Amino acid sequence: MIENFEYKSPAKINLFLRVVGKQPDGYHQLVSLMCPVSLHDRINIQYHSKEMKVTCSDPQVPDNSNNLAYKAAETFFQAISCDDRVSIAIEKNIPVGAGLGGGSSNAATVLLALNKRYRNPLNPEHFKKIALSLGADVPFFLENTVALVYGIGEHVYPIALDILNPIIIIYPGFSVSTAWAFKNFKFDLTKEKFDDNKSCLISRYKNKTDVNWLSDIRNDLETIIFQRYPILADIKFNLKKLGAYQSVMTGSGSSIIGIFTNKKECLKAFKELKQQKSWQIFLCHVNIDSSYDRH
Repeated sequence: MIENFEYKSPAKINLFLRVVGKQPDGYHQLVSLMCPVSLHDRINIQYHSKEMKVTCSDPQVPDNSNNLAYKAAETFFQAISCDDRVSIAIEKNIPVGAGLGGGSSNAATVLLALNKRYRNPLNPEHFKKIALSLGADVPFFLENTVALVYGIGEHVYPIALDILNPIIIIYPGFSVSTAWAFKNFKFDLTKEKFDDNKSCLISRYKNKTDVNWLSDIRNDLETIIFQRYPILADIKFNLKKLGAYQSVMTGSGSSIIGIFTNKKECLKAFKELKQQKSWQIFLCHVNIDSSYDRH
């Protein structure tokens, strides 16, 4: 019997992203404070379908086995030695290549949905290993909460941090290559020192001792990316000019977020920014959904 279920697939923002090292394999070690936000895609999964397939409302997203949501389902069924199939339809609201983790979120949402549907057949470590094999941000989306993320994304530490500020996200209409950003990143461009001691930082955030996350906001990739795309620096400047208490690029770009402490100022800024027709502007908030399947 064919059954259909719909799930929410949230975007994420990086409140801070610090590059703290480089591994022998070339991957960079990161420390980041990440949050799911109310901006989300919708994913419809048709269980027990005749064939495995994926469709998406955004033509930029592949509708074949290269799609991360498709890969997530395929990898899950292989891991549990199951010959079942699903049909996945993605209603895309998160811009592609925006640094908001849309593809990774889609993959995690499918993994969570299938794992629940098939009654949690995988132990937690195997489940997380599958998530990481799909993408560095996928393990974060399994938690769907504010979290400190370390390494290349494999270490996720949920943090009970209430973030109630209204947030504006601006996607300027073009993407930035993550591979290019890290290839061209230079540690000597990061002048501000950062204490990346894992146990101290986790303890500070978990205990909320001397935590002012607004003062921690920074993205080490901004320097190199703003040099190539100065419009992003202009967007950041304009957000602060319009009243944002803090503004920062999320991920490796290209989206810029503005964090406001005053809701009226945020709404006023949102209305003014909406006049810029070449950008996509989103008004949202940090959204922690306690529902495991995110209906």
